[in-house]
Amino acid sequence: MGRPRAGPQVKLWVTLEGREAEVTLTLQGGKVVVESDGRHIEADFVRLPDGEVYSLLIGGRSHVVRVSPAPEGSESSLEVEVRGMVIPVEVKHPLEKMLQAASGGRTAARGETVMAPMPGVVVAIRVKPGDAVKAGQAVVVVEAMKMQNELAVAHDGVVREVMVAERAAVSAGQALVRVAPASSEGSGGSA
Repeated sequence: MGRPRAGPQVKLWVTLEGREAEVTLTLQGGKVVVESDGRHIEADFVRLPDGEVYSLLIGGRSHVVRVSPAPEGSESSLEVEVRGMVIPVEVKHPLEKMLQAASGGRTAARGETVMAPMPGVVVAIRVKPGDAVKAGQAVVVVEAMKMQNELAVAHDGVVREVMVAERAAVSAGQALVRVAPASSEGSGGSA
């Protein structure tokens, strides 16, 4: 009947121990193919029932890996546990990385706009206009490619505008939430 067809490629920017790399993931049947920095790794994998633990078979060696969200306030987005060692990992969609690079350090002074890193559906909005937010706080959750992505603000601020509703389809780069800087000219008149 032929070879199983490869699934779509997913490109991500991963920061691990201060080193950034572009990583391409492809699902092929029960295997995941990972390519980064000229390296090509194929692994048989099974997601275990708790949803955070994976059993990987790489080159005949078995590995148990736990992937979970990093604690709130952490600089990383995920924690990966392998052989009892917890490794903080930051994962970004290439569009998110490009937008971050284009904005440079200017967003802290002018506020920021949280944008959809890829097409998807808004599954949760965690803030409303007027809410104070802290750097790293998730403000909206977008489901894309059967994965839920919590989108967070990069700086402290105050939510100025929520521009989408739950269950709305969004496109890559679409503005979702606008946040004014925390030091924005006062919050009203004097009492």
